[in-house]
Amino acid sequence: MNIADITASIVRIAAKIPYRMGPMEDGGDEYYGLIVTVTTDQGVKGYGEVFLTPGWYAPDTPMGMIGIVERTFAPALKGVCVMDTERVVAVMDKAWELGNLFAKSAVEMAVHDAAARSIGRSVCDLMGGRVRDRFALSGGVGHDTPDRMAATAKKLVDRGFRTIKLKIGAKTDPEFDVVRVRTVREEIGPDIKLRLDGNGVFTVPEAIRLIRKLEPYDLEHVEQPVPGWNVDGMAEIRSKIGAPLMADESVHSVQDAMRVVKAGAADAVKIKIAKTGGYRRSQQIAAICASAGVDVLIGQGIGTSLQALAELHFACSHAAVKPAAEFIGSDKLTDDILKSPMTIEDGHALLPEGPGCGIEVDERKLESLGVSFSAKRAA
Repeated sequence: MNIADITASIVRIAAKIPYRMGPMEDGGDEYYGLIVTVTTDQGVKGYGEVFLTPGWYAPDTPMGMIGIVERTFAPALKGVCVMDTERVVAVMDKAWELGNLFAKSAVEMAVHDAAARSIGRSVCDLMGGRVRDRFALSGGVGHDTPDRMAATAKKLVDRGFRTIKLKIGAKTDPEFDVVRVRTVREEIGPDIKLRLDGNGVFTVPEAIRLIRKLEPYDLEHVEQPVPGWNVDGMAEIRSKIGAPLMADESVHSVQDAMRVVKAGAADAVKIKIAKTGGYRRSQQIAAICASAGVDVLIGQGIGTSLQALAELHFACSHAAVKPAAEFIGSDKLTDDILKSPMTIEDGHALLPEGPGCGIEVDERKLESLGVSFSAKRAA
């Protein structure tokens, strides 16, 4: 059960409708993901996936991630037993100390998948066993006109989603966000939970003014209104608003979680396994937050079913993680890399049976949806 090979590739999949957020004035038409495959000396394959947003959400670039996976982590991990997941993390950290958490996360996911498949158990079992077998999801709605955002939200509610998340951030006209939120709340009614996400586009005074105007619409929480580095700003906002505040971009590492907790900068923290560097670090962050009375949520808003199921296994094996999650798999995409996408039933993701993450990757889709990157030499 030793690692024999590790490879990385990039997939590109069109979105059903553009999913725009934060500083994005346009775009959101396509999803890019890094897919890592770990193969053991017994021929067992495990898969991991992280989303790509180079230059905005994280510094990791596609070519850099492929390079570090195949040229640094692959040789360093060759011969390591896939069951030794703690050793895998330690070897990667020794081989490359300067972060690159997204690449490390994809490798660690794939190792867990391969390890669980090798013994005929689920990834959930490797992390302590299941505490639930389904998990409520949040339906995400990106930047759009108020009427279109309301229509999208209503479709999600009609499918059984009981929590809706809206992207906000109309910097040129803050009142536009008020109209968006009001229109959606009127459409979905008072019984559906409504959460907002600013993706760090506001200043502290802007965030305080806007959130106060939005509080009458019964907000579950407001996520990351100011840039991730501004933990003191998050604490100031939290002290001056009535709605709960959630940190996302402010927490990429265990140390970040400690800073946020000590500063009293959030009522909740959102884990994305991609940004935190994998399962191990996500477990540590969850423990820190839970011990401090800070809620723990999870989910990446867009990705294939592979990435979603990795987060579903984490959510279903950790009681501290609270619903609703944002890992809706390929629901926002026109295609998937799995033969059977993640099952969503009445607004809940269902934990699949079977070894590993319980999935079967469609190798033909993985090839057909793959893209290559090349660096152009300066003239």
